[in-house]
Amino acid sequence: MSNGPCVVQVASYHGKSHQKRWHRCFRGDSRQECHLFIDMAVADVVADDPLASLLAQEQARENFRIYKLWGMA
Repeated sequence: MSNGPCVVQVASYHGKSHQKRWHRCFRGDSRQECHLFIDMAVADVVADDPLASLLAQEQARENFRIYKLWGMA
């Protein structure tokens, strides 16, 4: 897996059908930097129970994806 520039995208849901749309929210110089951004964003998701917090954080991670910027080295 290449470690070049990447973009983090976040999903939003629209309409009655909850159609998923992706929006750029962060550009990093490496996949590691993008993963750290997602980790920091998801760390704020908490619940009363520690196990519920872990589940909520995992569900929040599903709304992020990392997109490789091709041709930009």
